[in-house]
Amino acid sequence: MSVIYPVLFTEIPEGHMAYVPDLEINTHGKDLAAAISMARDAISLWCVAEQDMNRKLPNPTDLSEIECRQGEILTLVDADIDAYRSFLDAEAKLTAT
Repeated sequence: MSVIYPVLFTEIPEGHMAYVPDLEINTHGKDLAAAISMARDAISLWCVAEQDMNRKLPNPTDLSEIECRQGEILTLVDADIDAYRSFLDAEAKLTAT
């Protein structure tokens, strides 16, 4: 299962902050590419946790409904939840051995 959520990126002294409004989560990266990767990771982890608690994932908000201030970048970030779950399962097996 893949999901796509809007993400706001803001430049900060340490790189770029990423905020996912629909999930109310933040993360950051040393540059925009790293922040996008971290946003994808955060979205994936959040969604896996919600699924594990049998909660419904929120529908993504339309980009036109999100306020984007000057200097911010608003875009969509995709995440493959099944692939992330497989990654987590593989990591758990490695840790257990």
